[in-house]
Amino acid sequence: MLSALWNAFFFVIALGILIAVHEYGHFITARLCGIKVLRFSLGFGPVLFSHKGKDGCEYVLSAMPLGGYVKMLGENYNDEFKDCKDSFQAQKLYKRALVISAGPIFNIILSVILYVCINMHGVSIIKPVVGDVVPNSAAYQANFMQYDLIKSINGKEVKSWSDVLLDLIPHAGTDDMLEIKVAGNLGEDENRTLKLSTSTLNVSQNESPLLSLGLRPCSGRIDNVLTVVSKDGPAFKAGIRKGDSIVEVNGIKTPTWYRVADEIALSLGGKISLAVMRDGKIYSAEVLPSMHYNERTGKSTPFIGVGVSAKDLDGLREVKQYSPFAALQKGIKDTLKMSSLVAVAAYKLASGSISADNISGPIAIAKGAGESADFGFIFFISFLAAISVNLGILNLLPIPILDGGQLLFLAYEAIMRRAPSVKVQSFLTSIGFALLLALMLFAVFNDIKGL
Repeated sequence: MLSALWNAFFFVIALGILIAVHEYGHFITARLCGIKVLRFSLGFGPVLFSHKGKDGCEYVLSAMPLGGYVKMLGENYNDEFKDCKDSFQAQKLYKRALVISAGPIFNIILSVILYVCINMHGVSIIKPVVGDVVPNSAAYQANFMQYDLIKSINGKEVKSWSDVLLDLIPHAGTDDMLEIKVAGNLGEDENRTLKLSTSTLNVSQNESPLLSLGLRPCSGRIDNVLTVVSKDGPAFKAGIRKGDSIVEVNGIKTPTWYRVADEIALSLGGKISLAVMRDGKIYSAEVLPSMHYNERTGKSTPFIGVGVSAKDLDGLREVKQYSPFAALQKGIKDTLKMSSLVAVAAYKLASGSISADNISGPIAIAKGAGESADFGFIFFISFLAAISVNLGILNLLPIPILDGGQLLFLAYEAIMRRAPSVKVQSFLTSIGFALLLALMLFAVFNDIKGL
């Protein structure tokens, strides 16, 4: 219950900031273009709070927080005030286009500003070193090895796992063969060129894209020696102690901790037969896992109460702080990368290359807001920057009820020298509303299904 309230609180904060910035973009641009603004509303539906400004604009807070709007004088073609000089329809085409596009543009600008703040504060960079290669996976077939440093993908240099993901995700839903340059022993060995198939690359809410290829990032050097055995846990009751090594799970050899964890997960809670090494001798143990519920993933997984420690590796992580000018340059690049990723993902969803099950709704966004806030202010700002880009780019889609659809009407007007008829605009807007409503309901269904 507390977790849900925490998520809801930060969801309202995040959404409030994003909507306010978006609508302010429309508002301030309309004012600069000489258009009279009648109402600035955060939210839809019943009015909770209203204030009439000296400028004649009504500032409103409404009950439904999933959006907002700016009502301008004469904004519709059948508006009786459309011919007034300070009405929306009386303005030149380019001014109307500026007002409509200002909302998404302000969201993208907000993203740049947030990324600049993050870059100036300090960015934690984790080098793309492979921690584990899942047997029989695409990465295994490509001959990746533990502690390989990924240096480039199709000739493009990568310096972090974020770079790797940004280069991999556009290949989801394809059978491309990527040329990846790696160097073993954390980059100390000679370069090797590998061919990685993307046929198994999957972008979903339930699995990391890297794991779908059989790769796990390195978090340190992990030995297969237990450093944690929970008292009164299933493993402790079976006689397992710190310093032991689990060398087999259900008859399958487990030379690394990753193999141990994978085989325990595959047990789905059934009784597990373990071969355990202690002081050079091997003995058997039977363990019945308990099911452990993870609030972050919303799933229950087998738990036997053991763990290992990761030893720090020099140079694996670094925190880099940027000067204001360098932070601005990087902030623009970060926003462009994220914008490109959103556009590619939207195209792949529309074409069916990525499953529609990946569409997230307000519940998933609330969960993301709460979880990012759990990790700290900078993580929440990062989440906000990513969502702001999403909101900006998706609002430019050519769906009539969105800003992109309105720009489409203006493009028609520019080409044909006349606006689409009120009847056509109303019909297309109704279709756009129905599509958007269906998409939102589907997203909520996905959220509920993932709980």
